[in-house]
Amino acid sequence: MMTDPDSDVTHDHLLNKTVAITQPKNGYRVGTDAILLAASVPQRTKRILDMGCGVGGVALCIAKRLPDVHITAVELDPDMVALAERNIEDNNLAGQIRLLTGDITALSPVLANSFDHVVSNPPYHDTRGTRPQNRSRALAHMGEDTKLADWVKAAIWATKPRGRISFICRADRASELITAFESNGAGETLLCPLWPRHDTPASRVIIQVRKTITGPGAILPGLVLHNDSGGYTQSASRIMQGGALYLTHPARS
Repeated sequence: MMTDPDSDVTHDHLLNKTVAITQPKNGYRVGTDAILLAASVPQRTKRILDMGCGVGGVALCIAKRLPDVHITAVELDPDMVALAERNIEDNNLAGQIRLLTGDITALSPVLANSFDHVVSNPPYHDTRGTRPQNRSRALAHMGEDTKLADWVKAAIWATKPRGRISFICRADRASELITAFESNGAGETLLCPLWPRHDTPASRVIIQVRKTITGPGAILPGLVLHNDSGGYTQSASRIMQGGALYLTHPARS
């Protein structure tokens, strides 16, 4: 008996059904983190690196919103790479997204100092916690042998001088991430808190820095995701439909 190739995946949509995505039924699945991170990339960006792209959620959303960008997406897990290839083809985005299989700490030297913006939704769960049994979820949440500081160093290595880097992570690891960026030569840090509801602590943050820029940073107003009835707030709904999340330093226009 032949096995149905789609028996272990689901077929979903993002950005008001403008992005089709096939992803594992079990394990790590694309959610609001990917959409919010993709929305934080400015419109004027040209070359983007997506580190640890998984099935391509972030890259697909960026490409759909910004049709003039070129994205290099890197993923280590071969199962995720296969699904990312399928998603790129299904969304007709092969002309915008180049997919590479490999470790983010061992990228080709030609990629050094070459990207306007590097984005990542890295494994940000504390490795001292219980490791998920599902392999893809474990890699996405905790990584393998790569520490959060290694993701920071790889991102800075790949970014052009004065270019931008955006990471999304758990709020309780924000100080660790900011310290890693600043100690490795990236500053002017913007911290964007993401609150599940207006009266709850932020669970996630987007941290954006600039390579070789050492100026002071800022804590932005952030975004409340859900209203009291459980639906998206008006601002969050706009982003989930494909709008931008503007991260603007108060000293800049």
